[in-house]
Amino acid sequence: MKIKLSPKLILKNLDAAITCITLTICVILVNANVIMRYILNNPIHWSEEIVTSLFVWTVFIGSAYAYRKHSHLGVDIVVNLMRGKSREAVQNVIAVVELLVLIMLTVISAQYVYHLIYSPTGAVKVVLTEMLRLPKWWTGIAVPLGFGLSTVYSVYFLLTERLHIIKKKPASDGGLKVEQGGNAV
Repeated sequence: MKIKLSPKLILKNLDAAITCITLTICVILVNANVIMRYILNNPIHWSEEIVTSLFVWTVFIGSAYAYRKHSHLGVDIVVNLMRGKSREAVQNVIAVVELLVLIMLTVISAQYVYHLIYSPTGAVKVVLTEMLRLPKWWTGIAVPLGFGLSTVYSVYFLLTERLHIIKKKPASDGGLKVEQGGNAV
C-alpha cells in the first residue's frame, strides 16, 4: 500500500513528523561528532547543546505521539481481573485521574517556561544557553507542548472511548470520522 504524502497527512501526524526529524538530526549530529572527535581529532563543540535540545523535543513530542497511538506501557493486571461495570468504572476513574495529572504537568511546565522568559517582577529576562547563546525557552517549550498534546488526546479518548459522548465512525478512506450528535465533524 503506497501512502501519498500530503500537507493534510503531515499536519495530522505532526507529532510523529517532529519526533522523526528531531531524532534523525540527533543521530546524525552525534555520529558526526564521534567521527570529528575520535578520527579527525576536531570535535563539534556546539553539537552537545543542539543534541540535548533536540532530544528534549524528541522525548516530549514523541511521548504525546505514543499516547495518541496507545503505545505507552501500562500495568493493568488488577483491571484485567475485573469484569463488567466495576472494570468500566475503574477504567473511567483512571482516565479522569490521568487527565488531571496531565493538566497539572502542562500547567507546571508552562510556568517553568514562563520563568525562563520573565523575571519575578515581570521584566523580560531571556535565559540563554552557554555555547550558542540560544534562548533556553526554545528547548523548554517542548515540555508543555508535549504534555498539552497528551492532555488534548486524553480529553478526546475520555469523550470517545470512556464516556462515549462522541462516537467514532469508520471513514471511507480507512481513517476515522468523529460524529457528534449524528453529524460528522
